[in-house]
Amino acid sequence: MTSVITSHAQTRWLIATPEYAGVTSYTGGIGRHYAALLPALARQGIAVDLALETDAELISDDPGEGVRLVDGGVRRAYRARRHDVVFAPEWRGLAAMLPRTAPLLTNLATGVRLADDVSGFTRADLPMGQRFVRTRQAAAERRQLYRSTGLIAISRAMLERTSELYPGLPPARIVRNCIDVDAVAAAAARAEAPTGWPGDDAPVVLFLGRSERRKGIEDAFSAFRRVHEEMPRARLIVAGAGGDARYEPTRAALAEMLPPSARDRVTWLGHVPGDELYGAIARADVVICPSRWEGFGNVALEVKTIGTPLVVTSGSGYDEFCTDGQDCQSVPPADPERLAAAITVALRHPAWARTLAEHARAQVADFAPDPVARDLIGAATELLDGAVTPRVDASRLPRG
Repeated sequence: MTSVITSHAQTRWLIATPEYAGVTSYTGGIGRHYAALLPALARQGIAVDLALETDAELISDDPGEGVRLVDGGVRRAYRARRHDVVFAPEWRGLAAMLPRTAPLLTNLATGVRLADDVSGFTRADLPMGQRFVRTRQAAAERRQLYRSTGLIAISRAMLERTSELYPGLPPARIVRNCIDVDAVAAAAARAEAPTGWPGDDAPVVLFLGRSERRKGIEDAFSAFRRVHEEMPRARLIVAGAGGDARYEPTRAALAEMLPPSARDRVTWLGHVPGDELYGAIARADVVICPSRWEGFGNVALEVKTIGTPLVVTSGSGYDEFCTDGQDCQSVPPADPERLAAAITVALRHPAWARTLAEHARAQVADFAPDPVARDLIGAATELLDGAVTPRVDASRLPRG
């Protein structure tokens, strides 16, 4: 069964997510993306219900103008009121148990199998209990993917990588992520420095992301060792939640990668909530996002909006909106030597790096919520009207 959208002014969407900026105590890129996207859908005339499937503490019950927070999770919410569209990421398989007749669009935003594949993890690398949890989650995500009416991939890279892992997927469209461009820029201008931010004027390299292999944390420390040799005053500040110490590198293990003289040049901020994150970005001399692979990379888009020099890695979702030498520096993944060289260039030639950052800031308008919401509605209409052939060929899919 498919649901035909004839007038989105009368359409009701049920959107499920494990995190949502301003409502859940923890939020990463997807939580900030959805918090910008859902009110924009409402501004387009969509009636939006938000089902939070989360263990995190709720710090607010206000998801934004035009968005209604519903109780009981996505399955209960759909059973209580049949929606015209159900939209949910594949992570944790939040919508896996919906009936097959549900008009489900799955947002491809990195599932556990893909995350482990990027990290290079096998079952043997994980603790026994975690193996069961991961296997169960992967099964739920797989079930959701194949029972979806259609897929919304956040980038061409995401669709291609997921298609390799799951042959014969449902039809798909690519719709980029969004951020609230105006709100991010305003927050960065007024935000205080996060607690623990160094008070001196030393050059600051800011790593953004969870302390996990797939986010390039080991590559960042290996690169900083090289940077420290040339610029011993430079600081590395790590902003992001820690990874699971049972199989991800610990702070102690990462510190061991550095000479003793460099270890006290590292500051660990942990997860930085709310506007403080933007205050950190605004104060850094260069931000690095050295992921081994990334589906999209919202935080890099936020860096571009704020106007701080940026270094990302090539060959994944960053390529959708980052161009080396024009709006950032882009280096190969898992290449600490090239990463260190890019950092050093940004610190030694700040005027040139800031010029790239200014070019970046001028390019973010297309990633504001309203144009992305319009494109998402168009993609949903095509998918639910059956306008896309039922087999995915990522090389022939149009963007947007």
